[in-house]
Amino acid sequence: MLKDFFKKYGWWYLPGMLFLFVGARLKTGIPNILGNAIDMLSDLTATDAADLYAIALKLFLTAVGVFCSVFIWRMCVIGNGRRLERHLRTAFFAKLQSLPEEFFERRRSGDLLSYVISDTNAVRMAFGSVLALGINGILTALFSILSMVDEVDSRLAFFALIPVPFAVACLILLGQLVRRRFTRVQQLFSGISGFVNESIMGIKVIKTFAREEERHDAFNAISDDMRDANVKLVNASSLISPTVSIIFGCSYLISIIYGSSLVLAGSITVGDLAAFLNYLALVQTPVLQLGKIINNVQRGVASYKRIKTIMDEPSIPQKELEFTEAVSGDIEVKNLTFRYADAEEDALSDVSFTLKQGQKLGIAGTTGCGKTTLLSLLLKFYQPPRGSIFIGGKDICDIPAANIRRSTGYVMQDGFLFSDTVSGNISFYSGSSKEQVERAAELADVAADILHFSDGYETAVGERGTRLSGGQKQRISLARALVRDPEMLFLDDTLSAVDNITEEKIIANLDGVLQQKTAIIISHRLSAIKDCDLILYMDNGVVTERGTHDELMAKGGSYAAAYNEQAEVDHAN
Repeated sequence: MLKDFFKKYGWWYLPGMLFLFVGARLKTGIPNILGNAIDMLSDLTATDAADLYAIALKLFLTAVGVFCSVFIWRMCVIGNGRRLERHLRTAFFAKLQSLPEEFFERRRSGDLLSYVISDTNAVRMAFGSVLALGINGILTALFSILSMVDEVDSRLAFFALIPVPFAVACLILLGQLVRRRFTRVQQLFSGISGFVNESIMGIKVIKTFAREEERHDAFNAISDDMRDANVKLVNASSLISPTVSIIFGCSYLISIIYGSSLVLAGSITVGDLAAFLNYLALVQTPVLQLGKIINNVQRGVASYKRIKTIMDEPSIPQKELEFTEAVSGDIEVKNLTFRYADAEEDALSDVSFTLKQGQKLGIAGTTGCGKTTLLSLLLKFYQPPRGSIFIGGKDICDIPAANIRRSTGYVMQDGFLFSDTVSGNISFYSGSSKEQVERAAELADVAADILHFSDGYETAVGERGTRLSGGQKQRISLARALVRDPEMLFLDDTLSAVDNITEEKIIANLDGVLQQKTAIIISHRLSAIKDCDLILYMDNGVVTERGTHDELMAKGGSYAAAYNEQAEVDHAN
């Protein structure tokens, strides 16, 4: 991940480091210039005005040089940090797109949002401003110490710098404490992000059950934990500056006492002592920043490790994501048995059927009997056992998932919609024309509803389609699948939120569309699948009944009982 970035953008750090060096060297020349000016001003009788003007000009040009150097290295180094941030977020999002379905079942959305926003920002800081501050601080301190020794007095430098290692040791110890507390804050940030996201997504459920107060109390508890963790982090961080200031106070005390004796002895001038104190201030600043640097570096390392745990997750093989050709033909399932990871029982057990190209398969059964699991395996959201599913005579394990999915129109149970317009949701990157979008809406029997919207097909549906009814969302999702004109169509309880009249219209529309297409229709409302060429009735992952509608009704089993019960309810309504 970082290797790819440095290959492409690492060269930006070279001019940045060069001007960091130049800027640090120029900055450490300022105390010497001021010291010379003080010595001149202390003896005006021996000082020429031209010399003072020369020193003033030198000071001005040095300040300009420092300004230009700082501007350039900030543009190179900190600007490259922003490129790194974008690179990480792009790589992270691309990784999420390549991860299998089961990964998202194990992760909270709040955690993933925290990685994208908070953790990438922490890594950017570590490789941007913090990196620049660190190198600038090292160079400034190094040049300052060399100037103390060469231009002022080595003995004074030795005694004044004795407390500095103690300051560095304290900062390292405090930095470790800060890192542990920051990790805790990041964990709580993920938790609170997930809680808020979940509460927003489930706001209707919360209000329906009148649980606003309980949810508010739960949020307050999480917020209290977040507050306490942040207070502990601030308490640890706030020790850094006072600790360094106290220790450097000892350095200043030594410098003034011993330096004054050297001035009185004639070993150094007043200007030299003033320059020395300025050099010491230049050393103190990087040491003070060292706490911030250690803090941010440790945050960056912790965040990078969190990001890397996701980046190291096994992705879907690249060959599965490469589209080569459309898929069509008979669908054959042979003795399919499947169990989810960490599950104790099989989700599907010994399922077999053959569906000829152009035929329709209806699947019904009890809740949780494995209907959706079967579609997920056909679409390769999960890897099925080899030799258990064939499409067009070819083992599905040898067919890229991209081929199957691009050849299939799939409508999920929840009718998920993106925060876009109606037209944008139906076309969904398919490049469909306006006429094709409207035709698909007519087939899904949602065109009339759309025309009554304020902006027609350009009406924004809201996040997850919150501005639409359940039936409208399902029908727009159906239109999204139909607009692609797929070879196969999989409908997972697509008509559960529409009334009987609308259901009949949609089924009549689909009969014409599906004449040359292979379709699998899952439905709890058996009237939606009664005209299918083959119907499977499932219970607890097992196919208990199979046949046409007439054959199953003649058997008088679970299918017939369920159909008759639904027919009585519909007649009563």
